[in-house]
Amino acid sequence: MRWSATPYRAKERANISCFIFIMFFAVFGFIILTELLPSKDPVTSNNSRSRSDHLQGWDSRSNAGGEESESPPPALIPLDAVWQPVGGTRFRFYVYSAYVERRTVAAVRIIAATKTRGADSVMCRLWLVNNRTLTLKAKVKAIRENWNLKFSATYVLCLLADSGVKPHETVGASVAVLATDKLNSLPTNLLIVQDTEPKPGIEENLHICVKPFHFSFNRFDWLVEWFEMNRLLGASHFYMYNQSLSSSVECLLEDYRKKGLITLLSWQLPILSKVEIRTEGQFAAFNDCLYRSMSRTGWLLVIDVDEVVFPRRERTLPALLTSLRASYQPRSKAPSAFLFRNAFFYLLWEDDSEVNSPLLMFRKTRRWSTPHSLKNRSKYALRPRDAVELGNHFVWELAPGASSIGVNTDRALLHHYRMNCEFGGVVCIQVPSTIDRTAHRWKDELLDRVTTQRKKLEAAGCVQKVVGQ
Repeated sequence: MRWSATPYRAKERANISCFIFIMFFAVFGFIILTELLPSKDPVTSNNSRSRSDHLQGWDSRSNAGGEESESPPPALIPLDAVWQPVGGTRFRFYVYSAYVERRTVAAVRIIAATKTRGADSVMCRLWLVNNRTLTLKAKVKAIRENWNLKFSATYVLCLLADSGVKPHETVGASVAVLATDKLNSLPTNLLIVQDTEPKPGIEENLHICVKPFHFSFNRFDWLVEWFEMNRLLGASHFYMYNQSLSSSVECLLEDYRKKGLITLLSWQLPILSKVEIRTEGQFAAFNDCLYRSMSRTGWLLVIDVDEVVFPRRERTLPALLTSLRASYQPRSKAPSAFLFRNAFFYLLWEDDSEVNSPLLMFRKTRRWSTPHSLKNRSKYALRPRDAVELGNHFVWELAPGASSIGVNTDRALLHHYRMNCEFGGVVCIQVPSTIDRTAHRWKDELLDRVTTQRKKLEAAGCVQKVVGQ
């Protein structure tokens, strides 16, 4: 005998299904509504402090886990290398620096940080040096390497098409990014447009970019060694971003800055690192460094401060890079970026028993037998004029016609002096390893340089506060 549901039970099931359906859309609608609620309009500040100090104070009052709790003050003077807010947006939106873009599109390219997907619509206002004022369409483009976090390093392209303005005419201009529906409000950011046209005589220059210092970086002894080794290898300038440093390292960097060796930039991005944005917004720093260096150097090396690229034959990296490019005929076919494979030199491994040296690079000679494959922890050197977008381990986008290639390990290798295993513990030191004393080629020169520099730093009052080297 077959049983069928009574009319009452059928009606009850229908009511439950309807209730679940309504509740699903109610919850979904609530989530969408909370995402779309706008923030407050900007208000005028009477604070007499400098613009950058004022912004720093405002940043410290903002809610690191959500949208701003206070509206930002209006911009008064154009600034460079200060994170400034875009007022009137639904989601946090910050801009840092602005550069001329001549290659892929006629535009002013702004380094920014905002929501990875569904970013606010914005426009640009440009004040030219001849007193013309233009309002330009803008394109917001998330930088590719963002780990799908809520916020991302971003480009804002202020498009010059149909404006009658050539890219070179924007050099020295002031530019602001405005929410599309707040065009009549006072701008809360104002940037100086910087030139990117390469200067003559820079072809053999080698500059170095590193990601922002954070967690009160305090490896004083190692940093002296790292600087002097890279200078021996041909680096003439370093771009560094300061989120937080120990007092001793800050003193060290100030000494190098006074000598013209470092461009040290503040990096106070009020977006929660590793939770909302990839480590300290490092991809914004890499790409700011790309455009900041473009007019100043023929070569740019992107590495961390626990890494050194050692050539196997040449004495310097510019000599290596020149040699690599010269092997291509015609020269126009030569790559614009060279990737170096990574090998870990774990500091957990024992010191070299045949070496008695105070310098870490000479004591730590054991490394992975087989370096990582290209684009897996590799780092790179490139011609800035030929690059559009940088990543951590490779170049995401090159200018039309440019290319990149890996460098054989018999020509150069990235030595990665890593303090800990990648995933914790000590299992990493069980990997097959070998002894590599390539760094000893510079042994006497480096020891002399480090000894001399440390004496100068001690005389300058830089006190060493070391946790681990």
